[in-house]
Amino acid sequence: MLTRKIVMRAAGGSLAAIISLAAQPLWAQTSSESKEIQELKREVEELRQEVASLKKHEGPAPKITAEGPTKTEITYDGKTFVEKSVPLEKSSADKWKLSTSITEMELYGDVRLRYQYNGGETKDRGPVASPGAGIAGTNDWQERERERYRLRLGLRGTLMDDWFFGLRLETSNNARSTNVTFGDDTASDTPGGGGPFEKNSDTVYVGQAYGGYKGFPGFTFTAGRMPNPIINTRMVWDPDINPEGLAEQWKRTFVFGAERPPPASFSKDTKAVVAAKPPEPFLKLDLFANFGQFVYDDANPENPLGARKTTDANGPTQEVPNHDAFLLAWQVGARFNFPKSFYFQFAPTLYNYTGNGDTFNIHYIGGDPRLTNSDSLAQNQTGINSLLVFDMPVEFGWKAWGIPMRIFGDFATNFEGDDRASAAGQPGQGSQRYAYQAGLGIGQLKKRGDWQINLWYQNIQQYALDPNLIDDDIFNAQENLHGIAAQASYNLTAAVNLQLTYAHGWWYNHNLGTGGNVGSLAIATNPTTEYNFFTADLNINF
Repeated sequence: MLTRKIVMRAAGGSLAAIISLAAQPLWAQTSSESKEIQELKREVEELRQEVASLKKHEGPAPKITAEGPTKTEITYDGKTFVEKSVPLEKSSADKWKLSTSITEMELYGDVRLRYQYNGGETKDRGPVASPGAGIAGTNDWQERERERYRLRLGLRGTLMDDWFFGLRLETSNNARSTNVTFGDDTASDTPGGGGPFEKNSDTVYVGQAYGGYKGFPGFTFTAGRMPNPIINTRMVWDPDINPEGLAEQWKRTFVFGAERPPPASFSKDTKAVVAAKPPEPFLKLDLFANFGQFVYDDANPENPLGARKTTDANGPTQEVPNHDAFLLAWQVGARFNFPKSFYFQFAPTLYNYTGNGDTFNIHYIGGDPRLTNSDSLAQNQTGINSLLVFDMPVEFGWKAWGIPMRIFGDFATNFEGDDRASAAGQPGQGSQRYAYQAGLGIGQLKKRGDWQINLWYQNIQQYALDPNLIDDDIFNAQENLHGIAAQASYNLTAAVNLQLTYAHGWWYNHNLGTGGNVGSLAIATNPTTEYNFFTADLNINF
């Protein structure tokens, strides 16, 4: 027992000694830290006194305001503190603001680079004595080569309460072309002064500006300069034309032979329920109607002072109209959609004109091969008299070996062909009132690597169609020409494709000229006995 007590006392004494030795540096450290804390407090107090003194002697720092959401930022330059408001940093989503009335908006457009060739020949023309400069002779030839570009940039959107709008800017002021030719404005008398790389023709115009309403089920009402609301082919309408006026559209879909989907089943591993795909209905029928009231020519003024103007160009004296000209379009049609991607569509259309305006009032002649070339060119090529056109575009589509295919065609006739021929001084040529097109399309353009080929034949007789609306690429917007055309396209990416187009036409009725509101060759050869057209396009869509 005594031994145990002695051991316990010795152990306690040793522990006390250890604690004492350890406590000495700790107390020393604590004492040192306490002095540092006191010194820091003293420095802070001196700094506070200095700031208070500066605030008493100096005026308040100016506040810098910023537009929009801000935050307060304090800076110190070693002498003073400055408080100012700075803009909050914005994310990319905050930098583009839309009106609260806009529910959806889309920015879109395209850029196209083009090489274009046009050539016209007069080898079947009769003898012409001493043709002068610019006048076609026998076996004469005219051609033109150009490098061109086009730009189209659009914005379209929907508004609250079923309203919508659209705006598109585009190059060129030509209604049937948005192309600009490189180096076409180098003449010294151009507004820019001439010289290479002038920009006189590199101008942007409003190509579309429209608004509309979709508040009634199945109906769409549009006003302004709009995308063409009429289903058509390029035989009747140039695809670049955006008519101006009013349009009303209606569409309704009916489904026949629809069956209920089979019951759901388990997947192959019996772990998930797979919804059964409903069978395709036997027929989906789309019925539609499209109507247009387009302002063709605004007479200025409608009630002129003094006596009515007259003209005796191309025949008997005519009074120049003093009222606006309208083009009215009436279209109804149907699209039959069957299983296996087979469809059939037809869209019968009637076009009639009210008035001639003060621009297109002279009777259409179209040229006469019995006259010299200069006299033939002097005859009116743009008149819209005696036009009541019935048009029937049709299209069949299906898939073969997984490749989309279609047969397309168009047939048109002018019910007033006899009157139009008589007004042109050709009363026995009223039968030249028909136009027709037939073609085959293979493939489609959706994703990278897709391709498409279109082949077709076209014939527009002299008194069949409005020469101011037909495509100015295929056969130069001239009538009384027929021929073939081919177009091949390949998608380099989903947004970039290469397209080649070729057309070759022949003079159809050798008793008549090849009149029309022409495009590239400015009808320097009338009649045109043969015509060639070729383009190579690089299209970039966004």
